[in-house]
Amino acid sequence: MRLRDTTAFITGGSRGIGRAIALTYAREGADIAICARDEGDLTAVADEVKKLGRRCWFRRCDVTVKEEAFVTVESALKQLGKIDILVNNAGGGTVPDYRTFLEMDDECWFNNIDVHLNAVWYFTKALLPHMVERQSGRIINIASVGGLMGMPKLGAYAVAKHGVIGFTRTLALEVGRYGITCNAICPGATRSGWTISPAGIGKLAEKSGMDIAAFAQRSVSGSALRRLIEPEEIAEMAGYLASDAARSITGQAIAVCGGLSMH
Repeated sequence: MRLRDTTAFITGGSRGIGRAIALTYAREGADIAICARDEGDLTAVADEVKKLGRRCWFRRCDVTVKEEAFVTVESALKQLGKIDILVNNAGGGTVPDYRTFLEMDDECWFNNIDVHLNAVWYFTKALLPHMVERQSGRIINIASVGGLMGMPKLGAYAVAKHGVIGFTRTLALEVGRYGITCNAICPGATRSGWTISPAGIGKLAEKSGMDIAAFAQRSVSGSALRRLIEPEEIAEMAGYLASDAARSITGQAIAVCGGLSMH
């Protein structure tokens, strides 16, 4: 098992990509800490992790509130003793507003920055001293192909994810001396969360007179594989980056997008 005797903390770990990463890590031998907004979903994932023979601590948390992020990390450390791996995965927000910058309001802009960028800052800031003290750690930020290119009418989301990649590359240069690596995974359209949600992509599909499945398929028509990425595929990359095999990989933004053209 690649992650035997490690402990991983995953934000947004109750569903979708976060859940897939939690379960992949547990199968690889890691104990798990997760947080999210919905305690019911957290309980379900914790039960799945425990069935795999690993410990799972969880806490309901609004990742956009600095005080909650710091208390959550502190509580996880008290319960589990150490955290070797941090996965900043939490996302959501008002992405489906689907408006140009000209049409966008402050609420949409700041919601995206808070959820997708500030939360990465809060949890990393809270946990980094622990990793520095131990002279070891893996930080994996879930960005997006939207952070590698422009996204008309999803601009606030794209800006936030560009920020995550810039944060990743800069942090990697600063903390490598402490034995800590920091990388970003950039998923394309994935079969989870906003991409399959009636409240997310469903709003865009409705505007186009299409159902969710047809609209999602159209969204990947420009990729080489022409299919949605499965959460488990993102989790496999996260498992590799957290493992000792990836100890020399840092400061990278790795696209897992089915060969989506970025030109």
